[in-house]
Amino acid sequence: MLLVAAGLVVGLAVSFHWFGWSSIPGNECGDGFTPCPEGTVPTLLLAFLCSFAGVALVIWRVAELIKVRPGKALPVVLVVTGMLLALWPGWLAYAWMRGPVLDRAWEAPVDRPGNVRGVGNWTLDGAVVRARTDGLTSYDLADGHERWNVDAPTRGSACAMSDTVVDGIGVIAFGREDQPCDRVWGLDTGSGRKLWERKITGGAGFGPATDGRVAADSGVAVALEDAAVRGFVLRTGVPRWKLPLGEGCSPVVASASAGRTRVVVQCLSGGSAFRSLQLVSLDTSTGTHVRRTALPVESRWEAVMVLSARPFVLWLKEKDDRGTDAVLAFDDQDRPRGSVEVSRGDEDLRMTVDAGQGFGARPVLRAAVVGDVLVTAVTKPGEAVPDAVSGYELGGGRRLWQAGAGGQVTALTRLPGNRLAVLEGGRIGSLDARTGHLTEGPLIREGLDDVAEAAQLVPGRNGGWLLVNPDGTGVTPPLLRVGP
Repeated sequence: MLLVAAGLVVGLAVSFHWFGWSSIPGNECGDGFTPCPEGTVPTLLLAFLCSFAGVALVIWRVAELIKVRPGKALPVVLVVTGMLLALWPGWLAYAWMRGPVLDRAWEAPVDRPGNVRGVGNWTLDGAVVRARTDGLTSYDLADGHERWNVDAPTRGSACAMSDTVVDGIGVIAFGREDQPCDRVWGLDTGSGRKLWERKITGGAGFGPATDGRVAADSGVAVALEDAAVRGFVLRTGVPRWKLPLGEGCSPVVASASAGRTRVVVQCLSGGSAFRSLQLVSLDTSTGTHVRRTALPVESRWEAVMVLSARPFVLWLKEKDDRGTDAVLAFDDQDRPRGSVEVSRGDEDLRMTVDAGQGFGARPVLRAAVVGDVLVTAVTKPGEAVPDAVSGYELGGGRRLWQAGAGGQVTALTRLPGNRLAVLEGGRIGSLDARTGHLTEGPLIREGLDDVAEAAQLVPGRNGGWLLVNPDGTGVTPPLLRVGP
């Protein structure tokens, strides 16, 4: 029996070596970007310890057994028996030390041709619709197979998407090179059928992809023209209303929710001199003008992005280096409730990825609004890579908490209730927006190298996750499904 026990120690050594070395993603980890699974170091230490101890025990017990019972067959049988008995306990011990992990379940084929790029996504029940510059494709969340795909108009590129799908209908716009984003579609996201198409005037002259040019809410598709806001019946595309914005005024970005459309409008004098930046509110169903609210700027806008439609929260940055660069919160009457400065004494808010890396028509944010709390990725002064998440009170602008991440914060997505999922340091953790308590989640063991810095994180079923990348032409796959 002692020889069986010695064989068991050798079996544990073999198990720990196998499980320890094979658990390392891409045969390399621990460099700050690719973390090692929990338990890797103790597993390998136990592997070497059991190796030395097991070999010594086997040599000692074989020598003792041969003295009383000559022959090689019995010692071999006893040692092999002990090794086989060690496999299951070895796996259980390794799994306990390692903790939960996520492995590659499937990935979508690389994008072809190689000159396309993802511009935005719609997440549906059981599917993800990924928009590229040349069209749209719907993928089944269960196995990644294509449900349908639709080509963009000839020489047209997808340049704007609604931030929501309403009654199964999404709104997307296309434009040609150096031409306005002025060809609007209503699309049935279940079948991929184009329900209608409308040509709008000007499209505000935007050629490259940009967010907030179209929206959907209350049975209406909202589209921004060069000097007006248009409303179309969402299911049929029949023109419903048009709201001119006045001489020298053009829309910048729109958001529609709960029957109210809000549009940021910039007005110029003489065609070039800055006059004002305003928040225009209108009834989505009728296009009736409700109110105009002056925004706190004195120069042209540099960045305008809606972080939340309800409550309405806006990130606004003007061109003047000394001007406004803050997250602004408004109440239901469009009255300012408070603001959060983007650059603070001890940290900078990193709500978006660097220009050109993410989705252009419907950006994926590293920020979310939960009740009266703005949750966003942050960096230390002078650094570019976010390594923590902070929560700010929208009403007063003060920081409520900070949760230090175990590495780079890659993605953040809203979950039901007050929780968010955070992809940080290769792990998908759960964050309580009220308290900032970050529960460390499973590690992406296989597939982390295929996650872009600007990926969108989509909850899947049975504890799995889907990661959607902007660039799926070969460096990273368009979609990657990981699961336990």
